[in-house]
Amino acid sequence: MSKRTIFYFTMALATALSLIFAPVVKSQGIQESIEELTGDTGKGYLQPLFNSFANNLNAGMYTSAAIPRLGLRLRINLVAMGTMIGDDDRVFTATPPQPYAQTPVKTATVFGEKGAVVEGPGVSYRFQDGHLTGDFIPFAVPEVEIGAVMGTIARVRFFSAKLPGETGEELGEIKLAGYGIQHSLSQYVPLFPVDVSAGFFYQTFDIGDIMECQTLNVGLQASKSFRMLTLFGGVNYESGKMEVSYNYQGKEGGERIAFALDSETSFRFHVGAGLNLYLVHLNGAVYIGPQVTAMIRAGIGL
Repeated sequence: MSKRTIFYFTMALATALSLIFAPVVKSQGIQESIEELTGDTGKGYLQPLFNSFANNLNAGMYTSAAIPRLGLRLRINLVAMGTMIGDDDRVFTATPPQPYAQTPVKTATVFGEKGAVVEGPGVSYRFQDGHLTGDFIPFAVPEVEIGAVMGTIARVRFFSAKLPGETGEELGEIKLAGYGIQHSLSQYVPLFPVDVSAGFFYQTFDIGDIMECQTLNVGLQASKSFRMLTLFGGVNYESGKMEVSYNYQGKEGGERIAFALDSETSFRFHVGAGLNLYLVHLNGAVYIGPQVTAMIRAGIGL
């Protein structure tokens, strides 16, 4: 690949990320809001956010299962994903901090609207408002695909940047790194009517100074090619963990808060189609699970 090609893909990614995040983040920084939440409240507030991040990150690495036993595969891909946000993702049940009455109330998650208000002796307490609006959370990542050796290709994802403007100041630096392989299984069964492969992909994803995420995807894929068109599908086992740590800034003083969240998605199915136009490769897929995720991947290369 030429340096000019890599430059254009990098610029396209930066532009996509800027357009994605700018319209959905509200004025006050997410990190500031989180630092005003107790540990249990922080878990409920952030759980839907992590679910959507994990679902996005675990999309897009498997399309065609056709992998040559030996050959040249070198592609640069830009993968865009979006996860639908439902009504259940916008509210959660929380308990007000002391000295307010310890009666659970419904309040906004990071995707919600106004936080619940609890009346107390002389002063009321208000939970944090939501910060991300819209019906879906999109994301985009660059990806490099290399192979094939013994029917195996490798994929690497990497991104580290601070988005421009106020959005970048609110979210902090975003860091992503991921790697995995996909191996042909149908190569061991001559004349098998469809291509079959298996793969795994591991990723780390950090947001600012307080959120660190890891995801793992293990999948089984099948595909069938018709000239330039490829139809594909698969089943994926997915897991993810987000570790959150921050200094709680409450009215009674500060304390260090730390907790971990597990992704609520374990298994997902996906179906999709792709077009291979010599050096240009376009793929789209839908992932079905607790949340619905759509993916589009554009690549150039052999």
